[in-house]
Amino acid sequence: MPDVSVVVTTYNRSLMLPHAIASAKQAASNGEVIVVDDCSTDDTPAVCARIHDIRYVRLTTNGGLANARNAGIAESSSDFIAFLDDDDLRLPRSLDRQLRAITVDENLALCYGQVLIGDARRQLPTGEIYPLQCPQGDVFWELLEDNFIPMPSVLARKSSLLAAGGFNTDLNLIEDWDMWLRLCEHSPVTAIAEPVAIYRKANAASEQMCSNQAALCKQALQVQQSALNRPRAQTATSKQRRDVQRKFRNRVYDILMTEATNSIHEGNSRSARAHLLDALRYRPFRTVATGRLLWLLLGR
Repeated sequence: MPDVSVVVTTYNRSLMLPHAIASAKQAASNGEVIVVDDCSTDDTPAVCARIHDIRYVRLTTNGGLANARNAGIAESSSDFIAFLDDDDLRLPRSLDRQLRAITVDENLALCYGQVLIGDARRQLPTGEIYPLQCPQGDVFWELLEDNFIPMPSVLARKSSLLAAGGFNTDLNLIEDWDMWLRLCEHSPVTAIAEPVAIYRKANAASEQMCSNQAALCKQALQVQQSALNRPRAQTATSKQRRDVQRKFRNRVYDILMTEATNSIHEGNSRSARAHLLDALRYRPFRTVATGRLLWLLLGR
């Protein structure tokens, strides 16, 4: 039996997929690679047919990332599962190091690490590392403020994923954060403070689901509220709940303002207005104070 199952989810990225698969094979000394094709319409089946030592699973309908990851969990034959998107890369032997870290305590739900941020075009490291700090143990309240657990860095215990009911297929974005919150509500996590993967950074032209920051922020707020409605958060004080909501809304505001500023520099006033109006919705007084809102809405 393999020590680790690496679930590689893919949809219409046949050019990038072989690189992701090759990196997954090198990440563990005794691992299996399961490629879940979310009903691609390009030549992904033919590409996978030429790659040896993988298990290829083709879904009959395009059901989204959460559904594809659940299919990979069902196909896995290991007690530990890692997830990799088709445009991200795993670093050599990184899963061996994480496996040693998570097996020291059977109560640990997952082990994560840092990622190197790669550029959208060639996946080359930009010099950025995320997260700079890797909290461990009971991280539920810290995780409610910000998702600092990168998806391609995670090695999770299969039993924990199944006990949580798998990924939420009602979410087409931020399904990973929702899963980590559900796991961390009841279980501690561990981490290794070193890069274990290369995460491809989204931009407007990269055709990634996370490139739509406005939609991402909107669903993130829904995920946070869902976590706040669960039993552990319900037992907290009103102040603690308000604090995590305020901190995350400030983070959303900063993201949207950055996107608006980038749109201004690119000459895309329509996109800038849209991002600023979203920022206004989450933090109205901060937005008006910048003066940018009136500047854009007046067309100056």
